[in-house]
Amino acid sequence: MQISSSPFQLIESRKKRNFVIKLILYLTLLVAARSIPAYQELLDKFTGISSLHGAILFLLGGNILISLARISVVRFYMRKAKDERTHGNFLLGIAWISNILNSVIILISIMLAFDIQPLEFLTGLTIVAAAIAILTKDYFTNVINGLILMFTDQFSLGDTIKIGDQTGIIDDITLLNVVIKKDDGQRHIVPNNLILNTQVTNLGQLDHKNIEFVMDITHDKKLEVERLQELLEKRFEQEIKDGKILTIKPKLMEIQKDFSKIKVTLEVPMDQDPSVESQLQEFLLKLSHGGY
Repeated sequence: MQISSSPFQLIESRKKRNFVIKLILYLTLLVAARSIPAYQELLDKFTGISSLHGAILFLLGGNILISLARISVVRFYMRKAKDERTHGNFLLGIAWISNILNSVIILISIMLAFDIQPLEFLTGLTIVAAAIAILTKDYFTNVINGLILMFTDQFSLGDTIKIGDQTGIIDDITLLNVVIKKDDGQRHIVPNNLILNTQVTNLGQLDHKNIEFVMDITHDKKLEVERLQELLEKRFEQEIKDGKILTIKPKLMEIQKDFSKIKVTLEVPMDQDPSVESQLQEFLLKLSHGGY
């Protein structure tokens, strides 16, 4: 029986093919410059073409080295890590680092193509670079925090997390922010600094979750917490036996002049039946109107 490849393996296979193509092109240009007299004469005669040729070789050579390092690291990691849930984070981090290094290679290649010495150029920009670093301190902090998120197993793509009162699925992790997709389809962009400096609950690593519903009971209903507990256990007796509800607990939150505020918490499995929540709300709504 033929085993289908995972999405990560397919991506890596495509990148390996691109690596081979770049390697062949690099070797072709290198051999042509050293072995073909007509090509050598062309490079010697036109300095612009010679500079462009050197820039292309530097670009391809740097890209090949980065790709080779990335392929080696990813291959080693995927052999060690059997849990594909964490592959997305790691490959995302490696991809971003590769993109940053390739951007530097491209910038240097452009300088070489125009006969600009990179070291002299960077030396002249030292003071300007220091000022830019100060002004973009928060930006670089976000980038570093993004890399930390990518290379740790605290969060993974597809995990459901809760930040404050916002709950959603991690749709993407970038160098600047985390994109969270909520149940209504809206996407919220949360800066990486906020993710690492705020209490975040990773619901994707839990085997259960809580459903909460707050209700107001007027004093004339004379519904005590103990009585509410009995009514809830009787109403959801079958769901508790079937394991759809793990625990059910009402709690008195606040007492006002005319009513009491009660919070009912259901502890349910992560893959619980969505109808349980609507059944709880419907039952508590009836209770609040005296239907017990």
